[in-house]
Amino acid sequence: MFAVIFIPDFSLQAVLRHEPQLWSRPVAMIEQGETKAPIFQLTTTARAAGVCEGLTSTQALARCSNILIKSRSLSQEQTAQETLLQTAYQFSPRLETTANGVCTMDLQALPVETKGHGAFQAWAEKLLLTFAPLHLRAQIGIAATPNVALHAARCAKPIFIVQDSVDFISALPVQSLEPTPQISEILHRWGIRTVGAFTALGKDKIAERLGPEGLELFDGASVEEIRPLDLIIPSEHFSETMEFEVEIESLEPLLFILNRFIEQLSQRLMASQFVAQELQLRLRLSSGDSYEHVFAVPSPTAHTMVLFRMLQTHLENVRADSGIIALALSATPTRAENYQFGLFETALRDPNQFSETTARLSALCGNDNVGTPVLQDSHRPDAFKIEKVRFESASTLVTQPLPANTYGLCLRRFRPTFNADVELRHGTPVFISSLKLNSPIEKVAGPFRSSGDWWEQQKLWTREEWDVEIRNGTIYRIYRENQNWFIEGVYD
Repeated sequence: MFAVIFIPDFSLQAVLRHEPQLWSRPVAMIEQGETKAPIFQLTTTARAAGVCEGLTSTQALARCSNILIKSRSLSQEQTAQETLLQTAYQFSPRLETTANGVCTMDLQALPVETKGHGAFQAWAEKLLLTFAPLHLRAQIGIAATPNVALHAARCAKPIFIVQDSVDFISALPVQSLEPTPQISEILHRWGIRTVGAFTALGKDKIAERLGPEGLELFDGASVEEIRPLDLIIPSEHFSETMEFEVEIESLEPLLFILNRFIEQLSQRLMASQFVAQELQLRLRLSSGDSYEHVFAVPSPTAHTMVLFRMLQTHLENVRADSGIIALALSATPTRAENYQFGLFETALRDPNQFSETTARLSALCGNDNVGTPVLQDSHRPDAFKIEKVRFESASTLVTQPLPANTYGLCLRRFRPTFNADVELRHGTPVFISSLKLNSPIEKVAGPFRSSGDWWEQQKLWTREEWDVEIRNGTIYRIYRENQNWFIEGVYD
């Protein structure tokens, strides 16, 4: 048995996937970039208003003043086709991309207990449910051959399981074989209205009168030929695109569309048993410039709100010099990771929430002011730089303990430092007086001249540090800078 998934009005559905509310309005589809392009697909509401295929946009507006004209988008059709194949692949590994909006599936791989009319009906209903959140209206036909299943899918409302292939094909109108206008006119003059009447002419007579085109139509009406499927594996490419007819100049409509994008990508990722490890955002501006940004997901996920908040937090601080005319969002997939923690290991409670918090802090304080301080290999004391926060999504980092002889006293710094008066004897501090302390100095260590610029002769050593122990045994760090003395901290 074979199943065919058919997406009617595929070009129109591809464009309206992110605007499902437009299905209740009169909408018509024309080719992109063609002058006076005829309408080739339209919604039921537009048809009820008197619009039909073949009319131009002007003629359609004359019949329905509030009709919305949409241009065909090949990029959105490609995305819709990828969505169709990725979803179908979860139900059968043997599938073929037959045409745009058409996917043929070999059901031989299904378990034996799922075969039979009732089982096929339940299987098809479950398949349709997966297309609902993706905003694709699918029809499914099931039959003994791929050819009959395709005809069944086109007639399905929304599921059609063919019991008798001969009776079903014979009753179809001859136009379902899609003859050329010339052959269609000939068959009309002959009085042939159904496929059964057409095949009754016989293959030889059809070849004699209609030539190769007639033979193709006859093969299209076959109920016995089982052609081999051109099997494929769907790509692991997950992206959503949209081109705007009116450029976007504010954040709210952009976030609205991005929320729809994230919902679609999350559904597609979860259907394929993936999560997102990276998001790529691309904005095309009316000025001709573009804006791109890559978001690394700290803990790969397909959770809609987590991914959306990452985009929202970033875009709240982005300013563009012109409006947005096109939008693209891609997700790099990966498999979800599971970890077995050790007894004394703990996971970061919510890495994605932590990343969002640091992003908000960066927006307030600046990118160079938020992160992890890292000591620099420098002659300057306490020199450090800020690096972006890094953490392991599985567990907290466990550092190896240092050897016992590397530990020293801990310096607790005063913020701000205290001014002091220091008495020197032979260049060595012997007495210190300040609001913090007032005592003779019993022991000293220093000076530590570690902050000078050795390449400048005028400022060889601008800072001189001493470690001093006063009479009660407390040890302080003091320093002299520009001939002024300060108490920097106390050792614990």
